[in-house]
Amino acid sequence: MGSPKPPERSLASLPEELILAILDKFDSDDLATFRALNITSRQLYRLSLPRLYQRFPGHAPEPFLGTIALSEPEKCQKLATFVKEVEWYQDHWKGPARRRMLSLADRHVLSTKLQALGCILNTTDTSMNLPARFISFLSEYEVHWWYLEFFLFFTPNVERLCVWDVWQWDDHSYWFESVAANPAYFENLKSITLYGPLRLENIVPLLTLPSIRELVLVQCVTMRQELGRDFSWSNGRDGYVQRRLADGSSLEHLSLRESHITFSSVRALLEPLNNLKSFTYDHFQNDLSFPIYAESQALVNVPAHWKSLEYLRLHVERVSNVEEIAWLLGSAPVFDEPTYPNLRTLDIGPCSGETFLGAQLSPSDSSVKSIRLRESHVERSVRAIPRTLETLYLQWGQATETPRDSLPHHLLQFLNYLRLFAEIAARWNYDLKRVAICDWPALAGWFPFPEAAESLKKAYEELGMEFDVLHEEIIGQEPLVVRDDIEPDWLVVCKTTTFWYHSNMLGDKDVPRTVQS
Repeated sequence: MGSPKPPERSLASLPEELILAILDKFDSDDLATFRALNITSRQLYRLSLPRLYQRFPGHAPEPFLGTIALSEPEKCQKLATFVKEVEWYQDHWKGPARRRMLSLADRHVLSTKLQALGCILNTTDTSMNLPARFISFLSEYEVHWWYLEFFLFFTPNVERLCVWDVWQWDDHSYWFESVAANPAYFENLKSITLYGPLRLENIVPLLTLPSIRELVLVQCVTMRQELGRDFSWSNGRDGYVQRRLADGSSLEHLSLRESHITFSSVRALLEPLNNLKSFTYDHFQNDLSFPIYAESQALVNVPAHWKSLEYLRLHVERVSNVEEIAWLLGSAPVFDEPTYPNLRTLDIGPCSGETFLGAQLSPSDSSVKSIRLRESHVERSVRAIPRTLETLYLQWGQATETPRDSLPHHLLQFLNYLRLFAEIAARWNYDLKRVAICDWPALAGWFPFPEAAESLKKAYEELGMEFDVLHEEIIGQEPLVVRDDIEPDWLVVCKTTTFWYHSNMLGDKDVPRTVQS
């Protein structure tokens, strides 16, 4: 007689705490799974509903808006409070999306609901009159910030916002002024990411939100002014920043990635950020900027009064010498105290051995193989960083004018420099705990001289520190270009300049390589 089968248990029979833990394991983008669970049982409907609506994925905003705002009052209120994250694209009105727009009657209802919320709305300016623009929105080509603002007023608990392709918006005006005029209604909005190109001036209203903590701008550019166009900030509104940011800003984390700005031109916008804890600027040349703005000069124009700064990342055109770092951090002899007394992490570059060894390591110096580092020279580098600094990331960027046959010797001398640097920092009781070379060319192979690198790691460990080499992130085709159209059934890999230049350190003889598929 066989043993009886254990009773089968369905998901619904589990304790709700366990079901919620299981739901937490699902990807928040897996809407198909949440929809399937949502129609399985009343219990799973109730438990999966918040996850089904916690994130608007960026497509079909009108049907979504109709669901959270035009259903029965009790259901509307519940669904709207579930939305914590909004992702926004600019291609809503292409193709089938045009046939899923709300009716004119529904548009009138939603406009009336918005006005009934008691929010501060600018109905005198036709470009900012959200209720009127929503009713008359029929243009297939109208893509602007105002529609997103209208949408956000029906998601009062939104915490994170991500907007793609804002280059389609009017970059001569302020954005999000209606949101900024109602801070109490957006008291949960803490993190905003915008993908440009865009101007820093466009987002000034967001800096006034008391709730804002993190702002990420991708392709923030000092762009040219279109002929015959006026800027919102130069049309009798020059005091906007001073009035709205007189008491500073609550922003704590500002990141400008792949950006091209001149800090001197936006200093008035950055100075009020008196609570900033982290700042990132990754310079990337952009053709939309003026030719005169070829250099960002970030090293000498970062506001010096950001006393609360704990993390600073500056990837600029080039860090030429260690004196530039000293002036940036207020460690030069002319300063009485460090510029950023709370700084714990510095990520700076691109730089190489020449940046820190200076005259001792001229790019064309043929005697580099036999020179001996002067401790006094390394001491000057240690003085360039504040005693409180705990982590130092040095973005690698070898000077391209350095002869290729000198690269291995330059790198070995740089390793020797980093060893002496750590010894002096430990001797002077600095708080330094970690030093890393970052953005090492990934496809140029592992860091050369593995024995020297391992020896340096052990030397750091004996001093109570860490040393590491971090490879660059591979984005797109760089640093390799794949050409699969040259020979059938073969894959030909053509090395780019970056690969070619660094591969010499690994003994590569620059022989074309082919890999059979």
